[in-house]
Formats: sequence, structure tokens, C-alpha cells
Amino acid sequence: MSLFRKGIQFTRAVKGAGRLRQIVTVLSRHGFGDVVERMKLDYYIPRRILKWANAGDNKNFGLRMKEAFEELGPTFVKLGQVLSMRADLIPESIIDELVKLQDHVQPLDFKIIRTIVEGELGRTIESAFLSFDHEALAAGSIAQVHAAKLKTGEAVVVKVLRPEIQKIIQTDIALLSLLAEMLEKYFPELRVLNPKIFVEEFFKTLQYELDFKLEANNIAKIGKNLAEFKDIRVPTVYKELSTHRVLVLEQFFGVRLNDRDAILNSSIDRKKIAALGARAFLSSVLKYGVFHGDLHGGNLFILPGDQLALIDFGIVGRLSQKSRDQLATMVWSLIQEDYETLCYTYADLGTADTSVDFDSFQREVRNVLSPYLGLSLNEVNTGRVLIEATKVAAKYNIRVPGDWMLVFRAIVTMEGMGRLLDPDFDMIAMGDTLIKDLIKIQTSPTRLTSEAYKMSKDFLSLLEMFPRNMRWAMKKLARNDYAFEIKSPETAKLALQVDRGSRRISKSISAAGLLVAGAMVIQAGKGDYWGEYPALGVILIALGLFYLFKPGK
Repeated sequence: MSLFRKGIQFTRAVKGAGRLRQIVTVLSRHGFGDVVERMKLDYYIPRRILKWANAGDNKNFGLRMKEAFEELGPTFVKLGQVLSMRADLIPESIIDELVKLQDHVQPLDFKIIRTIVEGELGRTIESAFLSFDHEALAAGSIAQVHAAKLKTGEAVVVKVLRPEIQKIIQTDIALLSLLAEMLEKYFPELRVLNPKIFVEEFFKTLQYELDFKLEANNIAKIGKNLAEFKDIRVPTVYKELSTHRVLVLEQFFGVRLNDRDAILNSSIDRKKIAALGARAFLSSVLKYGVFHGDLHGGNLFILPGDQLALIDFGIVGRLSQKSRDQLATMVWSLIQEDYETLCYTYADLGTADTSVDFDSFQREVRNVLSPYLGLSLNEVNTGRVLIEATKVAAKYNIRVPGDWMLVFRAIVTMEGMGRLLDPDFDMIAMGDTLIKDLIKIQTSPTRLTSEAYKMSKDFLSLLEMFPRNMRWAMKKLARNDYAFEIKSPETAKLALQVDRGSRRISKSISAAGLLVAGAMVIQAGKGDYWGEYPALGVILIALGLFYLFKPGK
């Protein structure tokens, strides 16, 4: 991403020198003067502030970080919120403080909101809405929300992006990227956390929140995926009144899931709501791979008729088909207490290097998770167990992608809210059928055929490139006009190995051809059938696999 190229980064950092001075001053005032000094940024602030900052503070590290981030504004508040989801990187004592970060700010004057909305819509508020509340429903660091009514009478909320917020965040991100480089330079022990990569991922996350067209698209996707759940509500987007900076959504009236007293004192069918939320969430993650990435009680409403509504889709997690398969395998491994499979799945989804000691990794995972052995599933917070295993993985330099931590954190939240509603809540039992179905799909003939087809295509591409590269190498040798002779007792063995290699290539070509032919026959769906698949296709794939794995000299 060009933003993180050093030239552009330096230019923006120079432009934001005043902001950099503010950042290091605030950090020093909150007791991080030693960090500022070690990064050689202390010349940006008066010596008296640095001395005062280094005198010590009886507040804990996490609280000081939280207060500093709140003072530094929207980018740092969002940074703290993202860090609070990375239990694999951040100590729990710090996370306990960062989860309290709030981005409530002083509401903008309604004249400013009017100017933005009318500028985006190209008409007056009075011509677009029947009514528009001047008082804000909520005021965050990135957007402000107002209640309104459409000309047709529907109650809506209007989300308005704060002016200049994009410039503010771009300046802060450039400076954060610079600070990340300095952290890696002056704190070598932090390189394992990849601060620069983390800032890049954070920037991508923020970009999604700064464009309401993307949020509207997220709502449409998740709404479509959850259509089978008749009691799950996703807000309607009024596209004709929405732009990149203004988003108009259906307004929900109900009880927020974080209002414990209201829930316990109502006639809500709490078991139904708990089961509904769990099944919908697991379906989003495992079946479709697109899920709400900021699940908490404030973003969930219980509506009349025991319906569950979701709001605020600025952060959405995404998992590929492979990742969904891996997650199903991990959960199933936990159910079966199969730690070997669990550890190898972690290594597969993370960026593990070849030096990982899998025996030690597996042993430590078993030790960490041993307190949970023998407990019934409704006594175990699956998300917490997965986070604990992820912490162990991080110790062995197995880095889990950020979207996975969104999943684990969401599972923790869903299980916590589920047990508030229903003491016997068992999230895994809710998704047991779905998980089993996904495991079956992974080993189904259709999936295996598809994977064999992809693998054979890749293999054929490799074989196609091999002769071309060999000819190129031979031409290069010929042009250099030299020859060499090797005399060695190992020459005969080398010749034998070359002969065996050529036989293996020939066998692999035949196998790839049979696999491709079999896959094509099955896709065509013609001829006599064995069960659900064409007999000829099954035979060709069986022969291809036989040739591929047949032992030979």
C-alpha cells in the first residue's frame, strides 16, 4: 500500500510534526516517557514534562494506556479497541482496560450536520425527510447518529461521517506507521509482534469504517445470508438517501442485550433468543464466512415477538472456504480432545516456520487446556479456550490472522451473553449439526473431486513450465561456450536417480490427465451412474489417484 512507502510516509510525517509533538507529549504525561526517550523522540517535548512523566505513576499500565488513547482521539481510540481483540498479543490486564475505551465525544452542532447531509443528498433535509431530530442519538469519534422519519413515515437513523475525519486519520496512520518502524528498531523484543504489519491491517479496518457504501454492502450481504432465520432482523438500508458519508437505516425499538435488568425483568423467551443468536452467528461464520465483527450487547436488540436485531456493521470479518473448514476442524478437535489435530490446524492457518517444535507446542496446549478436560461443553467457554490455545501458538511464532481473533472474540461474547440469557446455554451444541455437516462436506466426493481437479490443473501448469525452463537453462549454458566433466563414484547413482525422476514425472502426467478427465466427466454428468456420480468419472479418478500414489522405483 502506497501509504506505507517510506517517501510518502516521511512527507506526511513532516506535515504532521505538530501532531507528532502532541502524541509524544500525551504519552509522556501518562507515564510512557521512558518509551519516548528510548525511541529518541524526547526532543519533541519539554524536559520538565519528561522528568515529571518518568517520576512514576501508581496507575497500572493498561489504565494509563487507555487514558492516553482517549486523550489522543478517534484513531487511537479505534486502535485501542482493535488491540483489545488481540488476546494473543496483549496481556489480559491491559485488555481489561482497553475494552472500556469509549469513543463518545461532544456532539457536533446541528448546523454542521445539516450542511453535510444536504451537501451529500443535493437537497434540503426538509425535502428528504418528514422530520429530523436536531439532538444526536449518539456521537462517536467517527460518526454522529440522528433519529428521523421518512416522507413515507418509516422511523430511521441517519449516520453522518464527521467532517475532516479522513484527513485526521490519514495523518495519524502515517505517524503510527513511522512509530511502528521505530518500535521495531529500538525495541527488538517487539519485532515478533510485527508492529508495521499490525498498523497496515489496522489502516485497512479503519478504511472500511470511513465509507458507508461499504457498510451498506456488508448489511446487504449479512442480511441475505441470514434470511433463513425469520426472527433475525438486519436493518433495511435506504439506498436512495445513502452516500459514502451519509447512511440511512431502519430504526429498531427494543431492549439492548447489555441491559441486564431490563432483560431479567421482562417476559422475553431468553432460551429462544440465546439459541437464535448462537445459530445465526455460527451459520454466518461457518457456512458463509462473512460475519459481524463487532458483536457486543450494545449492537444487539431484542425486539417484540422475541426477535433479535443486529446494528452497526462497520467492522465485518471474513473467512475463506479453507479457513471455515479449519475452524470446523478446530472446534471438532476440541470436542474430541484431539490436541494433535488442533495444533496442526493452528500451524496450518498461522504463519509457522519450519523450526516450530510441534511436540512441545502440542504438550503446552494440552497443559493449558487440561483444566477444561472432563467438563461438559456448557461449562466451557469455547472462545476462551481457543484464545488460550492461540496465546500458546504465538509463543511458538505461529501468528494467527486478525480475522480469526475477531471470530474467537465474538464466540467469547456470544457465549457470555448466551449464559446471561440461559444458564444452560451450550453454544457448541447449538451448532453441532452444522459443524457435523461441514465436516461431512469436507470429505464428500464432490469436494474431493473439486480439489483433485484444482490440484491436477496446478500440477499440469508446473509440468508445462518445467521443459520451458530446462530449454532456457540449456540455451544459457550453450551461449556461455563452456563444458565440464564430472567424474565421481556417485555418477551411476545420479543417473539412476534421474531415471527414476523421469519415470515419476511420466506417472504424474498420466495421473493428472486421468484426474482432469474424471472431473470433467463428473461435471458433465453423462453416462451410467454409480450412486450419485457417473461411473466413468469415478473410475478415471480412482485410476488417477492409484497412479499418483502408487509406490514405485
